[in-house]
Amino acid sequence: MTKMNCILLTACIVLVAFCSSGYALRCYHCDHSPTPCRTNMTCSMSEDACLLLKSGTLITSSCWKLSQCKVNDIAESFHLDNFDFFCCQYELCNEGTITGVNKAALGIASVVTMLWMLL
Repeated sequence: MTKMNCILLTACIVLVAFCSSGYALRCYHCDHSPTPCRTNMTCSMSEDACLLLKSGTLITSSCWKLSQCKVNDIAESFHLDNFDFFCCQYELCNEGTITGVNKAALGIASVVTMLWMLL
């Protein structure tokens, strides 16, 4: 097997290993914190997304249902009028600010760029 084939096979194995299928999602979980959350939890099987909610200077991070990632549903659940929110579906994705760069996408793009340069 050539060196390139080994690199491609290794990259594919790593990507498959990081793809989540069949296990519960983990999200950061804090209620009304003035700083970004560092506590995480395993979500129930019915919760398929992570929520990051910012209202004023307070941040709430939790497990959530993607089907309820709508302004009206969140406003009703948290009894809020003015807030920003972000829902995502990969491990610990609700850690930072509302407008952040997807770390998984950045990692995959880096691997693809490396492979492109080697070709």
